[in-house]
Amino acid sequence: MKRFILITVLCGIMLSVQIMPLRAQGRGFDEYEVKAVFLANFFKFVEWPTHGRYYRLCIYGSDPFGEHVKILDGMKIRGKTLEIRRPVSVRAVNDCNVLFISSSERRRIHALLDAIRGLDLLTVGDTEGYAQEGVMVNFYIEASKVKFEINLDSIKRSRIGVSSQLLKLGRVVDHE
Repeated sequence: MKRFILITVLCGIMLSVQIMPLRAQGRGFDEYEVKAVFLANFFKFVEWPTHGRYYRLCIYGSDPFGEHVKILDGMKIRGKTLEIRRPVSVRAVNDCNVLFISSSERRRIHALLDAIRGLDLLTVGDTEGYAQEGVMVNFYIEASKVKFEINLDSIKRSRIGVSSQLLKLGRVVDHE
């Protein structure tokens, strides 16, 4: 029950204010704790053409989240259970809804994006330049706040639908 309340409070805070500072009153939030909450909330604002009983958040490459995503595993979002996966190959991302691409994949980002083209994935990263290279959503830190940029061209080329509410919160960047 404590876990559910914590998740609900964090999710509510993250979406009720435009962008939440990393430090809150009396309790410091770790950068990846905030990013994990953002990732969970993305499921509320994205529609996929295929429907299943589960939402799958996949972390590809080195996992920067550590313990912070454990709280999300098994969470109910829009009537579906959220599963956290860590695929070890590109072939294993077919059943993911959101694919977080770690900075460890920087050198292979173009090959990875080419390999997953045509899949119904929301791609997310937190590495400088990822959005310009085609990743749909990319986190960055500005004035001690977690923010995100959006590559609208990459989203438009996919079959997923992203709510205008989410698009308003991010900074739109051009694809190079």
